[in-house]
Amino acid sequence: MRGTTVRRISAAWQVWLWLIGAGFAVLLAGIVFGLQKAGPLCGSPLLPDSGAAEAFDALHRGAKAAADCYRSIDAAAVPTWILIALGVVLVLAGVTVRIVVISRTAPSIQKAGGTGDGSPR
Repeated sequence: MRGTTVRRISAAWQVWLWLIGAGFAVLLAGIVFGLQKAGPLCGSPLLPDSGAAEAFDALHRGAKAAADCYRSIDAAAVPTWILIALGVVLVLAGVTVRIVVISRTAPSIQKAGGTGDGSPR
């Protein structure tokens, strides 16, 4: 019985760590992807500064470089925010799993005769 409980706790420990680790990795990938420029004169989805494209449009009438930049930034923003949201969801899922594991193991530790803090009663 005790070995099964230890294995279950160990598996749950690994699950929440993997979820949080994967969540932070996906979140970091979303941020890195979001900081990549969308074009030579364009900004990025997280830093959408396209002043160079607007200046180019001011010098060359009808070039529409700024409009192209904003369209490419908008297109690149979708996967960026999906990755960031997925990373946050994975981290929250890992925290939730950890909370559930703690709430389920606390009664079994108390039932086994301990107080939960490692000291005898």
